[in-house]
Amino acid sequence: MKFRITKATVTAELFALEIEDAIVKGFLRAGDVLVMDNAANHTGKENGVLDEWLWEEHQITVLLLPARTPEWNPIELLWNCMDQRLKTVDWSQLRGSDKAAHAAALVLTKITHREVESFYEKSGVFDLHGHPQLLDK
Repeated sequence: MKFRITKATVTAELFALEIEDAIVKGFLRAGDVLVMDNAANHTGKENGVLDEWLWEEHQITVLLLPARTPEWNPIELLWNCMDQRLKTVDWSQLRGSDKAAHAAALVLTKITHREVESFYEKSGVFDLHGHPQLLDK
C-alpha cells in the first residue's frame, strides 16, 4: 500500500503527481486497475483525461465508481479499518507536534496485503478472479 500524509490540500494537480510517482516507482504497473471515486481531485481539471492517459501510456485501467457509492469503494473500507485501529493507539507514547499523522502512519504501515485484498473483495467491485465487475448492483 502506498500512502503519503500531508498537510496540503490534495488538488487535482497533486493527485496527478502522486499517480505519476506511483508509476515511476513501479507501484502502478501495466495490467493494474486503479479504483477511483468521483472526487473532484480525481477527475477534475487536467485529470479529466487521466483514465485515457493511464490506459494509452501505461495500460492501467481506471475503474471510476458512481457518485455516492462508498460501499463499493475499497478505500472507504481501509479508512474504516484505520479509524478502528486509531482507537487502540497509545497516544501517550507518540512524540512530536503532529501526533495524529504519526499515529495514522503507524496504523497504515501495519495493514497487510491480505487485508487490502479483503477490502476489494468485500466492496464487490472485483470478481473472485480479480477482474473488475460491471457496477450494476
